[in-house]
Amino acid sequence: MNEENMNSGTTGMVVNERMRADLLASAKWAKFLCIIGCIGVALLVIIAIAMFVLGGSMNTVLPNSGFGAAVGFVYLFMAVIYIYPLIMGFQFANGTKAGCLNNDENELARGFEGMRSWFNYIGILTIICLVLYALIIIGAFIAGFAAASKF
Repeated sequence: MNEENMNSGTTGMVVNERMRADLLASAKWAKFLCIIGCIGVALLVIIAIAMFVLGGSMNTVLPNSGFGAAVGFVYLFMAVIYIYPLIMGFQFANGTKAGCLNNDENELARGFEGMRSWFNYIGILTIICLVLYALIIIGAFIAGFAAASKF
């Protein structure tokens, strides 16, 4: 492959054959994981629909609880949250593959943009989860101390 086309940027960075091979391998794995993720999102949506439909049968166990609908919304929410990183993963996989195979800097840049967006999204989601975990742990301690003080 001709390295001049892909390495004509102003930074002087060179993408050699080993880097290209690594990028192509990463793109293949990203595409595989995104396909598995799409299957996972489809399963989450199916489970959500099942909980909406079959959740009414839970009324015999927990009358008027709305438990089935609540669980359905949780599964649907999880599916919606997971769609954006899948789109960014596909953007990384397709852009990186096209950029490496066609010596196209714009496509490679599009691929890296998808990867950056994916990392940003997952990083922010991780921070949100860590904060929620901390709040849950603090809430559990407070509830435990409150329950213990009643005895």
